[in-house]
Amino acid sequence: MIYPVNSIKFYSGFSNNIYSKKDSYMYREKQCFDSVKFTGRSLPSEYKTVFDYLSAEILGRNKRFQVNGALLSASRIKKTVGSLFEDNKVFDNFELSDYSKIKWKSYIPQDVREYSINKINAARKARLKEWTNVLTNPENFGQGDNKLSKKLDNNSPLKLVVWDAVTSELKADNRHIPVPFDYKALVETIERFEKISPKDRAVTCAKPSFVEFYTYRLRDDLLMDMGLSNNEAVWVKIPSIKHDKKNKSKNISKLEILSNKNWCTRSSVDKAEDALTDGDFYIYLRRNKTSKIWEPSVGMTSLKGKIDQIQGKENDNIVPITFLPEIKDFISKSKLKCASGIDSEGPKSWQGILISDKLSQKDVVSGKTFFKAIKEKDFQTIFGFLGINAQKTESGMFRINNYRPVYPLDSTHGFAIPYSMFGVNENELLSLVEVIDKDLVLNNKNQLLSSNINAFPKNLKYVGGRIYCNKMQYEMFKDDILKVVDNNKSKICVTA
Repeated sequence: MIYPVNSIKFYSGFSNNIYSKKDSYMYREKQCFDSVKFTGRSLPSEYKTVFDYLSAEILGRNKRFQVNGALLSASRIKKTVGSLFEDNKVFDNFELSDYSKIKWKSYIPQDVREYSINKINAARKARLKEWTNVLTNPENFGQGDNKLSKKLDNNSPLKLVVWDAVTSELKADNRHIPVPFDYKALVETIERFEKISPKDRAVTCAKPSFVEFYTYRLRDDLLMDMGLSNNEAVWVKIPSIKHDKKNKSKNISKLEILSNKNWCTRSSVDKAEDALTDGDFYIYLRRNKTSKIWEPSVGMTSLKGKIDQIQGKENDNIVPITFLPEIKDFISKSKLKCASGIDSEGPKSWQGILISDKLSQKDVVSGKTFFKAIKEKDFQTIFGFLGINAQKTESGMFRINNYRPVYPLDSTHGFAIPYSMFGVNENELLSLVEVIDKDLVLNNKNQLLSSNINAFPKNLKYVGGRIYCNKMQYEMFKDDILKVVDNNKSKICVTA
């Protein structure tokens, strides 16, 4: 039977009155899960330019702009973005770094954290002020042809894309600052995106992103000038100010451009200059296997003629295990010497290499490396690597022989490091410990080698030996400490 059109009722789904109330209810319930939701965005190929399309994507995902989805269509996007600039709603859309949200190494002092973040936020603002000037007065940044000014003139979607790119890496929980401005690299990046055909926009614009390609152009242009661009992997030596005073500014700029975004040498010009004050800087860059984009993978500082610190792209004070053979080979062939020791900023280069050697070791029983055991929180294996005898109790907890949060990295030379420098979280490591047969050591004369726990082990019931702690630790954990030694105060050693 054919029913008239006026029998159709429209609502959040649609239904026909031939259905019973029960059927209609069930259909509406199903619509809650299966309905197709429409936004104001058009198909990628329908936008007039690639930057119109990218602007719609930016405004669609960035709730801070508070743009109604109906204003993101191909016919309305340019006017929408233009109004954002007119109302001064673009240039304030970036985040400042917040020291309380950053995952610091436990041994980094609080005052160092706060001071570091203040410097980084000042650098963020200074760099973004430069980019604001570029986008609002591009005619002041021309190079004869003035291509940039022509491209940016009356092109608010392009301006939004550039601004989003240079602020995209700035989060409250990181210490990045925007990439530096370079006329040639920016023009080349814009032209690369202009060449993307409408039907390829959705895929080609995704990887590499605008900021990734711009950063690549910065690095590749620089490496071309140095005759190194044709390689798959390169070591670059940047001379110190002491060794090359004449090219001080040029070398500081090189270091900033080639540095990984996680390194302090990218956090401000001051940091890059500090790194080059006394010693040369070495960077190992590799091309990404898929995109062929340059990725800075290892950074090495030097001081007083020796390699001082070695960092990977994560900037976690651990010499990257993946590139350990390349690092050792380069140091050997370059006849460089490594500094030794540890300080508040982490291990020196020799200790760093020893740490990564240790992290690379495999456990005979589990077949895991120390690094993998830490990553997977395999505490039984971690205890074994640390030289702590750990046995499972009937309750599924651990019984260990003793606990001293210091590992003898090189007993021949007396080198020792805190567990935290392996990336071990002491709170987690001790969380399943039920019994310690001998001593529990929380404090050390060298505070870098003291325990970093901020909560007493919740499952610990008994300590057979003594507990060594400082006054602050005792006051913080007093009740728990007395409990695990059966209120025998003679077993508690408190230092100032």
